[in-house]
Amino acid sequence: MILAIETSTREASLAVWDRDGKCAVHAAGFVTERAHNAVIFGPVEEILSAYRDKLEGIVVGLGPGSYGGVRVGIAVANGLGIALGIPVAGCSSLEAWNVTEDSYVVIGDARRGSFFLAEVNNRQLSGEPQLHPVDEMAHISTAYRTRGVRLFTPDSRVSGALPDVMISFPHASRIAERFGDSKFGAAGGEMLEPHYLRAPYITMPKGRGMNPAGQ
Repeated sequence: MILAIETSTREASLAVWDRDGKCAVHAAGFVTERAHNAVIFGPVEEILSAYRDKLEGIVVGLGPGSYGGVRVGIAVANGLGIALGIPVAGCSSLEAWNVTEDSYVVIGDARRGSFFLAEVNNRQLSGEPQLHPVDEMAHISTAYRTRGVRLFTPDSRVSGALPDVMISFPHASRIAERFGDSKFGAAGGEMLEPHYLRAPYITMPKGRGMNPAGQ
């Protein structure tokens, strides 16, 4: 069985996938804006109590999305992989959108006056997500809609600016399904890293009593 973890948006989820039955046998979800780390361990403990000895691998959504949320999911996946001695893999959260379409576009709030746009075809991300100024998105989204492409977003700011873009989220069961027949690498392999749209934006606090050289 495969444990899947998806925490890139405010609607986080976990799922256990039965490789033989080709179906999810357990699913759990929770909603938080910025505190996935305060909620995720309850569902994880529930899964481990029922399936610990049956788990063969772990797969986790790598984002893009919430900086803290993605890192929480990856940290939990890496920690469980080490503790259980099972392999861990990751995939783009954009490929795990919980919609009926296999080809679609995801638009998200990239902050700093921009939205990101990502094309997914047959559940495969087509290139890297592209950043666009907010004021260009109405024209771009209209072009996709005229081609019959469905557009989705996890962000209320995007749906507010672009009313034809539907709110929806990725889900762990979609990730598990994608990896249900995959061969994982060896346990304790390369640690996973988040999928960033741009380098994290970090401001340093102004020092007190420091000279210009920072001494």
